[in-house]
Amino acid sequence: MTTFKEKLDQELGEAPRFTQSLQQDILQRVQQEKKVTKRWSYPLIFIGAILILLLLVEMGPLGQMEQTRQASIVTLAQQETVKKYTMISNSDEETFLAGRPGWTIGQKVYKQIPEKELLQQLLQQATVTQKYEENQFLFRTIQDVWAQFENDQIIKLKMFIGEESILIEDHDHKSFYKVNNRELTKAYENLTLKDQAKFGMKGYVVFLVLLLAIHMLVEKIMRKRFNIPKGYVSRGHRRAVWTLKALNIVMLILFMVKGWILYTVIIGGYLTVILFSSIFIDYCYGREEKRNYLSISLAIVSLLLLSLFIFYIS
Repeated sequence: MTTFKEKLDQELGEAPRFTQSLQQDILQRVQQEKKVTKRWSYPLIFIGAILILLLLVEMGPLGQMEQTRQASIVTLAQQETVKKYTMISNSDEETFLAGRPGWTIGQKVYKQIPEKELLQQLLQQATVTQKYEENQFLFRTIQDVWAQFENDQIIKLKMFIGEESILIEDHDHKSFYKVNNRELTKAYENLTLKDQAKFGMKGYVVFLVLLLAIHMLVEKIMRKRFNIPKGYVSRGHRRAVWTLKALNIVMLILFMVKGWILYTVIIGGYLTVILFSSIFIDYCYGREEKRNYLSISLAIVSLLLLSLFIFYIS
């Protein structure tokens, strides 16, 4: 080895290839580029994932609303049998929340024969009307109903349930129908009230408190088990974390303004992006301290609890 070094020195000379100032300049540039890459790589991944999610939403079911082909929901109900339908309370007349099973958080899915027959009878007894004639109609509740028939035909209805009758709006065609049957109205109102009582605001508060408590417990266990310190590893770590938090707030406000907060695909995709971005940041800046173990465990717990929550209220 010594002989080899001597021969190499004879060929190249013993003088250093770079001056001291040039070595420091090269080292400084490399460290600066590494810091810039480290600081912005994962926030940019998060932004890119959010943009892809929004693009998929715009191109997917939210951007391409299902259109019906029939001229009258009454004619369709007389010719075809209801296969299944979903329903959710929605007092906003400009939006429509119901969709395919599993599409909207909190909507109820009806597949039982008595439930399907009830909707079938309502539609068969509906008569064409004008909405302005119903100004004196006192609505007890407003429901969005998505229904699929045996021939796979889809209809979207807004039902304005009153004391003795129901006003139905064909959401796609903006046509209105009225059902003047007190017994059917009462039966349908009882169905909506029964399902609404299953999970109220108190249940959401309990779930939120339970989620926070489990998060705190898991965090405490993981920090003790792997000796993970609190605080930030560096300035870059703190910037990345707070950038992620700021983007989370902005996207959450956007979803609420757009009315997407109840869509399962939106919330699931949004939380997935958030949780995995947090894992990437912790892995980038704190893998030596095993900080990514903490974010991974919290992500698993959050996704499991969300899945159980959606399964329970659906």
